[in-house]
Amino acid sequence: MQKEKTNLYEVLSLGSENVGFDEIKKAYRNMALQYHPDVCPPSAKEESTRRFIALQTAYETLSDPVSRKRYDYELGLVDSVGCAVGGLCGHGEERRSSFPREVWENQLCGLRKRSRDRMERKKNGYM
Repeated sequence: MQKEKTNLYEVLSLGSENVGFDEIKKAYRNMALQYHPDVCPPSAKEESTRRFIALQTAYETLSDPVSRKRYDYELGLVDSVGCAVGGLCGHGEERRSSFPREVWENQLCGLRKRSRDRMERKKNGYM
């Protein structure tokens, strides 16, 4: 049995998925003030902590453009190239990669290491 994925837009009480960063930030701040474990009554601390963690996850995902695009794709809100399903894709929109930053950084580190190794071999006359 597969667990149904939580809608992060609903977690932040956003009425629509078509919102900008400012609306996401405002919703997060309002909800965080309401559910922060330090401001809730002791009897509701466990539930408040659980909701606050969900709010943080929703905000981190939706406030990052790459993570949000990936999440919207998983929800079926955009197609594989990042265009809204049922809508027009702007030709001037920059298409971002779905690879996490760490993947690119690891690839660059590997390329730098290979380059240093090759230069060292060349310097020592092994090439």
